[in-house]
Amino acid sequence: MSELQSKATDAIANGESLPTPLPTGKRDSNELSDNITDDSNRVSKYPRLDANPIQDDAFQSFKSRLIRQMNHTLPVDETKVFSYLTETRQEISRILKQSIVQKESHSVVMVGPRGSYKTFLVNHELKVLAKENGDQFITVRLSGLLHTEQTAINSIAAQLESELQRLNPDETLSKDESMDVSSGSLTEVFEKILRLLDTRKTHTLETSDTTSTISVIFIFDEIDTFAGPVRQTLLYNLFDMVEHALVPVCIIGSSTKLNISEFFEKRVKSRFSQRILYMPECKDLDTFAGAAKEMLTLTQPKDAEENRYITAWNALVEQYIKDEDSAFFEQIRNNYETFKSIPLLRNSFMPVIGPCETFEQAEQSLKTCDDMVSYTLNQFQGTLGASVQSLSELELAFLLAAVRTATKNKEETTNFNLTYVEYSDMITSLNARIPSTTNLNSNTNQIVENLVKLWDKDDIKNVWETLQELTLITDKGDVGLRESATAVFYASNYIFQSASTPFDLRLFNIHISLLELRRIVPKSSIFYPWTQL
Repeated sequence: MSELQSKATDAIANGESLPTPLPTGKRDSNELSDNITDDSNRVSKYPRLDANPIQDDAFQSFKSRLIRQMNHTLPVDETKVFSYLTETRQEISRILKQSIVQKESHSVVMVGPRGSYKTFLVNHELKVLAKENGDQFITVRLSGLLHTEQTAINSIAAQLESELQRLNPDETLSKDESMDVSSGSLTEVFEKILRLLDTRKTHTLETSDTTSTISVIFIFDEIDTFAGPVRQTLLYNLFDMVEHALVPVCIIGSSTKLNISEFFEKRVKSRFSQRILYMPECKDLDTFAGAAKEMLTLTQPKDAEENRYITAWNALVEQYIKDEDSAFFEQIRNNYETFKSIPLLRNSFMPVIGPCETFEQAEQSLKTCDDMVSYTLNQFQGTLGASVQSLSELELAFLLAAVRTATKNKEETTNFNLTYVEYSDMITSLNARIPSTTNLNSNTNQIVENLVKLWDKDDIKNVWETLQELTLITDKGDVGLRESATAVFYASNYIFQSASTPFDLRLFNIHISLLELRRIVPKSSIFYPWTQL
């Protein structure tokens, strides 16, 4: 055994690590040392992947506070309400105070698009009132997207019983009595609920020195879903409770329908107070930028470690919003000119601050706004324009034929037969302008056709189904927007009738126009001339 092998054996026996062997070959020692030095310099230029940055607790507290403010999850005293919502907030506060403090009954419906802070304003004002009058009201929350009429009644009974037990923990209903509240027809259940509330009111007056009465606040999201053509029993009983219940009842509904009152039946409309609050919007870019500034500007808590970061952050936000050439203001302008949505601006800002571990990273991310650009571009991937760009030439040609047919039609609808006739005429007209050429390399007189193929009707039905799957066309009865309750009835009637209608004759609505297609279809396409009549 050589001397080197014996040293290696002794090292292994002693638990020592072996030295790294040098490269073989006759190389000068100076050359080896130079290479080692160069390698070490090359590695030191890049950070270690397994290196953990130093945890900055003050910055983490600052980042957490900023995210909570954007999501409106800070304590109620520190939660900001946008300035352009001030008047609506004051009106909601006045209605709730009249119901909770002055013990009056009211009903109101808030109308506005989704993401316009309807539910947020109601919840915020309830939290403010709960600080001083938390034991004077109970809240019942319903959602038209989650409840049917029967499940809504059961939910009302369950929430009322739970809230009453919270206010009076010493008194509980028996199991049989509790289950009996939510049983029976809608009218019977409401009678039991009213009897339950009246009983608790009488007991409160007898056992308490004060004359305070518990108010019931109903928060009804998507209230229009219960205003269909069928009997509106739930809404009738709710609004009837406002007039006849001995306890103060306040109903606050929210809807996206501008003409929500036209959906109500006469008996429901007669009991509704006809009070409708329309949610305001940012009227100009300055108001929209001001709302963005309010969302991102933080207030400094007392004696907090993150105050130095808050001061620097507020200065950065104000600087970039005042600078109309900054990348951040450019994103605000793009949002205002396209979506005009504060919630979307908030969501697009989350990738800017979320991954940052230091304030320097947050400052650089706010300066470039690369993550905001990526997020905004990603929002366009599910749009109709992106769907059109993914179509094949045959699918694009058939979509153009459908849009042209619907545009010519007074009702702006089309069916498969009409679309195929338009498609056939356009292909025939296109082929008539394409000259035929003779194959000169062939000894025969064969003519090579450069024409666009005209597909048979049976072969092209799958293209029509593809356009349906991409929601570029939808069945006439599937459109969600209804101008009135009568339109809802006719639409549901059409769905029933269309079940027996042949595939070729079903009417479809088109969700994209020729003008939009003219901007999407490239000018080099042979179908580009079809984008105008």
